[in-house]
Amino acid sequence: MSTSVKMPQLGETVIEGTILKWLKKEGESIDVDEPLFEISTDKVDTEVPSPAGGTVSKILVPEGETVSVGTELAQIDEGSANGEARSAVEGVAGASPDAAAAAPPAPASEPTPEPQPAAAPSVASPPTPSNVAAASATGASSSVGAPSRPAPSGGPRSQILSPVVRKLAEENRVDLSQVQGTGAGGRITRNDVLNYLDGGAAPAPAPAPSVTPLAPQAPTQAAPAPQIAAAGEREEIVPMSHIRKAIATHMVASLQTSARAWNMVEVDLEHVAKLRERAKEPFKQREGFNLTYMPFVSRAVCEALLTYPMVNAELRGEEIVVRRYVNLGIAVSIDDGLIVPVIKDADSMNLVGLARAINDVAVRARAKQLKPDEVHGGTFSITNPGPFGSILSVPIINQPQSAILAFDAVEKRPVVIDDAIAIRHRVYLSLSWDHRVIDGALASQFLGRVKQNLETWDFAEDLGL
Repeated sequence: MSTSVKMPQLGETVIEGTILKWLKKEGESIDVDEPLFEISTDKVDTEVPSPAGGTVSKILVPEGETVSVGTELAQIDEGSANGEARSAVEGVAGASPDAAAAAPPAPASEPTPEPQPAAAPSVASPPTPSNVAAASATGASSSVGAPSRPAPSGGPRSQILSPVVRKLAEENRVDLSQVQGTGAGGRITRNDVLNYLDGGAAPAPAPAPSVTPLAPQAPTQAAPAPQIAAAGEREEIVPMSHIRKAIATHMVASLQTSARAWNMVEVDLEHVAKLRERAKEPFKQREGFNLTYMPFVSRAVCEALLTYPMVNAELRGEEIVVRRYVNLGIAVSIDDGLIVPVIKDADSMNLVGLARAINDVAVRARAKQLKPDEVHGGTFSITNPGPFGSILSVPIINQPQSAILAFDAVEKRPVVIDDAIAIRHRVYLSLSWDHRVIDGALASQFLGRVKQNLETWDFAEDLGL
């Protein structure tokens, strides 16, 4: 019996995904719920478990390609003993990209489908830090510099181009009609374009501009393919990871979008530090994880956002959407970058509830087990570089939000209290805010409220003390 593996619907707004990596190869065995492949959506990168156990008999979509939800990706033979035989009988055309490359081209009389149209430009809000991951890989922007048609004789699948291939062709001005596809059904792959460039073929010249340029036109000869400098004796060239590209795109977009300003307060955390010291051992025994300062700060922030909801607002065109709820984004550092899972309705949780939610999303973020909807819909974010030694930072706003709070290292510092010098636990809280929505007075009032909450609230009841 054969089971079809399809692109899953991982979130309400997710319509496609990019195959980042196959964790199993054809002919390898796999158990039910064992990770089969990694995908990137416009929200998050995640592992997808196998729906059945057996042998991976076919991989139909290669790494780097973007497909719609419901597209068949692979087949699993639940009878592992005859998995290889069944794959061989069913032919090389759909077995794998390498096997399909050896298949003869489709006859000339075979009808050629129309090229897949480029997606219409999106008018949605700017991407979030986690959803940008797929934006750079899926290449949502329309083609500018190169024709999008592949070799016409490659077969029915040759007309389907992944955004990765389109983007590579655009950057190098490659006429894809001159590239022979070696993927499934004649599809042009990323390696086909790279091999075409390495073979010395000249890229197609850039199209003439539609308006008279102000500067003299460049010569019309074909531009050379970009050359990557070789690493020096004490240098190493490391390609940007998928998530690194996503972060780069989103951070630049944020600075180009918002009018960022910032201010800061210093908070006396002596009361919270002593309370945490009393509670951390029984808390860990009861909950199974450490009690950090983050739940205290998050609880104080949620109350302040309800008091000053304009800090929790979003600018849409010429309208400001003011929210009376808090979906709190918590920045989590992972191996290859940063992701911001969202705790929905965080304002309805007490201190322990927030601690549980923060620990849960952080653990699952590092294990690549977040769902796309869990990194979408945030209204305000907190980043915490303090554990890495930072004492003061100015973060970039997580679009389309209007502000982000940085919570740095808690340190013992000498301070003057009642005309005497005392040693107290202190921390700097800085707020980056969008001056299109928020003014300095409001930002200061909000930070003052957070400071007041942390210095005066009695959290003992929440902690059962």
